[in-house]
Amino acid sequence: MGSEWKTIGAISEVFDGPHATPKKIDKGPYFLSISSLEAGKLDLEKSARISEEQFVKWTKRVTPEEGDLLFSYETRLGEAALMPSGIKACLGRRMGLLRIDKSKVDPRYLLFAYLGPAFQQEIRTRTNYGATVERIALKELPDFPIQLPPLPEQKAIAHILGSLDDKIELNRRMNATLEGMAQALFKSWFVDFDPVIDNALAAGNPIPDELADRACLRASHRQAEVRRSALRANAEGRMLNAEREDSSTHHSSLSTHHSLFPAAFQETESMGWIPEGWESATLGDYLEIKRGGSPRPIHDFLRPEGLPWVKIADATASPSRFLFATKEFIKPEGLKKTVLMKKGALILSNSATPGLPMFLELDACIHDGWLHFPKKKHFGNLYLYQLFLVIREELVAQGNGSVFTNLKTDILRAQRIVVPPAALLQIFEDWMKPNFEKIRTVNVGARSLSELRDTLLPKLISGELSIPEAEKLTEDTQV
Repeated sequence: MGSEWKTIGAISEVFDGPHATPKKIDKGPYFLSISSLEAGKLDLEKSARISEEQFVKWTKRVTPEEGDLLFSYETRLGEAALMPSGIKACLGRRMGLLRIDKSKVDPRYLLFAYLGPAFQQEIRTRTNYGATVERIALKELPDFPIQLPPLPEQKAIAHILGSLDDKIELNRRMNATLEGMAQALFKSWFVDFDPVIDNALAAGNPIPDELADRACLRASHRQAEVRRSALRANAEGRMLNAEREDSSTHHSSLSTHHSLFPAAFQETESMGWIPEGWESATLGDYLEIKRGGSPRPIHDFLRPEGLPWVKIADATASPSRFLFATKEFIKPEGLKKTVLMKKGALILSNSATPGLPMFLELDACIHDGWLHFPKKKHFGNLYLYQLFLVIREELVAQGNGSVFTNLKTDILRAQRIVVPPAALLQIFEDWMKPNFEKIRTVNVGARSLSELRDTLLPKLISGELSIPEAEKLTEDTQV
């Protein structure tokens, strides 16, 4: 028994959300947002909260339940996710819900089928391109066709694709942890100046009033570490000598790093209090900053194949600091009007979504919505990447533009920065290199898993690939 074509209306009920927005508060049930639907997942951090009274009002039509399929019917078309358990929420604007007949359809299978190429093409075919937004007519959705194999086969397909999704999610969490470690160290050393505060406290030097709160936190942290060390030593007396040896090695390494930091602060007119002996400068003093270029009219140069053409959307769609591929290409004749960057280059967006740093994982051309740095001194790419993340909000606030914020090169050149000594920067770069490679390895793995899932999805749904064949292809996949 093979797959059958059914309509959405034959396997589910269709509901839509409110056509207005309630008052938002800090705590309470979720008012789901279409921006929270991304890559088959529901990100509740992108949804607002409402009061209990508002929740009752906005759920008179339907209350989302576990296993419901949430989707966008206006803007962000094609996005969908399953409603998780234990979440109290109402539908947001431009959001619909499928209440699935679970005797006919496995919810996770339906999500994969919804996100699959056949159904996505159906959405594109039925899209109404209005003056302001793209939308599908909700009243037509029950007639949309979707391919359904027997229920046991649906569950098997969902299990195979879901196991790949689970591995991708594990990679995402690993990536987030590694990125968090990198930014935490950068911020501690070069923004909060924690080692300088530690040294000043140890030496009995005065702490500026502006840094007093941070100094209290550091003092408390140091005291807590001492207490934890004492407790460990008392509880594990038999291992005391070994612990002393390990502790000595650890603190020796730590003190080596701390010795590169001063034990006092100096006040500057442009940057406030910075570590004593460090400089205050502008980025333009250390970087040559240039824009990419665009052959025009660009549609005359776009081709199905050719030189990779980096758009801002390629970067915002990437879940990491790496850009592995582009959706568009230009013909070689456009090269003289643009800038070809080599794999490994660091670029920074200056329009649409400005201040976004990315590392290229391919040779690619960048248009004038990107900045690049052909010459730099003192600072390495790994330091600059973390710095751009820290100063991004400040840079964006200085941008201008009637529709999109534009980050002019003069703004970046004039950005004031603190300049640590070269020896300390080298230690940071040396620490970051293996961390960077781990991040890259994790993202290469996630990308491979995503490509395998996306390859298997349409073949499994159409019946082109059997369940045993798919299981064999996935059994050796690594996280």
